[in-house]
Amino acid sequence: MERHFALAVLGPAPGCLSYEPIRKPRVSETNTSLWTSMRAGDAGTNGLIEALVRERGVPAQIAVILVAVAVATLVRLAFGALTLAPAGVPFAFYFPALMIVTVMAGWQAGIASILLSILVAWFLFMPPIMTWQMPDKPQGLSIAIFAIAAAFQTVLAEGFRRALRRVNASETRYRRLVDATAGIVWHTDGDGRVLAPQPGWTERTGMAWPHYGGHGWIEAVHPEDVDKLWPDPKRLGAQGYHEAEFRLRDVRSGDWRWHGSRAVPIVDARGAVREWMTTMSDIHEPRLAGERRELILGETRHRLKNLVTIIESLAQSSRRRGDAAVDAFLKKFLGRLHALSAASDLTVAGNYAGMEAGDVIRAALMPFMEDESGRFRIDGPKLLLSEQTGGSLALGVHELATNAIKYGALSVPQGEVAVTWRIDETDEGERVVIEWKERRGPMPAKPEREGFGLRVIKFIPSREKAGDTRIEFPPDGLYCRISFLRRQIAAADAGADQPRG
Repeated sequence: MERHFALAVLGPAPGCLSYEPIRKPRVSETNTSLWTSMRAGDAGTNGLIEALVRERGVPAQIAVILVAVAVATLVRLAFGALTLAPAGVPFAFYFPALMIVTVMAGWQAGIASILLSILVAWFLFMPPIMTWQMPDKPQGLSIAIFAIAAAFQTVLAEGFRRALRRVNASETRYRRLVDATAGIVWHTDGDGRVLAPQPGWTERTGMAWPHYGGHGWIEAVHPEDVDKLWPDPKRLGAQGYHEAEFRLRDVRSGDWRWHGSRAVPIVDARGAVREWMTTMSDIHEPRLAGERRELILGETRHRLKNLVTIIESLAQSSRRRGDAAVDAFLKKFLGRLHALSAASDLTVAGNYAGMEAGDVIRAALMPFMEDESGRFRIDGPKLLLSEQTGGSLALGVHELATNAIKYGALSVPQGEVAVTWRIDETDEGERVVIEWKERRGPMPAKPEREGFGLRVIKFIPSREKAGDTRIEFPPDGLYCRISFLRRQIAAADAGADQPRG
């Protein structure tokens, strides 16, 4: 339907689209008769082409040859009786017959009709008539010229026959495609006018033909959505089609239902849009389901944040005042709670389909980056993680950042942290490598025993195949490498690896 909506006209500069506003003419009785006649004419033309070029058996081919040559002979005899046919030109009347035979029965029948025409003209029109006397030199030359010209015409006629068959096959495929399409397939002119009845429109909207002819179909579109149907010149020029979502009046319920359409322009040799082909389908239920899902997800995120706030408030109000150990524990606990909350929020926002690694890392580091974002470098391709691994990564990154503030690079003004990730091709498959590298900070010291924070970091790749965590303590700063084999996450953009800064 967009194609009709889309009134695209190419301007004087090639590839530069310009649009003229559609005038909504009144559908008059004269237009109704014109459209009805055009529709009937299209059907008649298609039927004639199919009748002309359909496959015929040998008996039918012989019948076509005999009838065509007989009619041409009778016409020649009639013209001769009226002294309208010039003497010595017996073959001119057979050229139309040869063309018709070749188009209807093929080039083999055309060659046969040439031979039959020569024999008939030789017997009936070459003196002495009604005999098989050997033709003299001028007559033989006339026969040879006719044979050559007729053969050339047969070649042209065969090409025309094949072109007609291709057109007919294309038309048949188009009609079968329309019949097989669950939605509506529309055809309009370049200005978005409907010039013939469109299958499915009356059943969908209740508008009878010719009421929706011309621009009358706009009456079925919600007034707020009409502007969506006019194509954007830049987008149309870039992608070659126009898409829109809009509401149509439903004849069964009387309510508005959402529909989606894609319109493709058909241009002429100069690049001007002459026609639009559009497919339109009902997307009402999926769209409403998506809106309901967004409401539920929004409510879930809101309640999750409220729950975290309540837990934080209870922890703060329940702590023993003036106890440094309790304060340190509470600070660590709330930091981990906020990291887990950020990861959970990303999970809900992604409709539980997965979590993007860059978003997880940025969310976990956000409390540490408020005043010192220049000390962090975060870089890597787009990478979708499972919900479990994303949550573990958020907790692990929070532990690394907390350690950096207390003992590492973030404990001194000049310290810096780089968090990068990449995807390496290996014999086992694609291996994800996430690296945390501190520099320009104090010399790190290896802990004497493994604490809870270290276990959290090592737990990050535990749910992935061939997961591995390596933590090193070189003089220039702590280094942590987390790797695992990549698995595909069921999401629309799971496979798209785009650089992210």
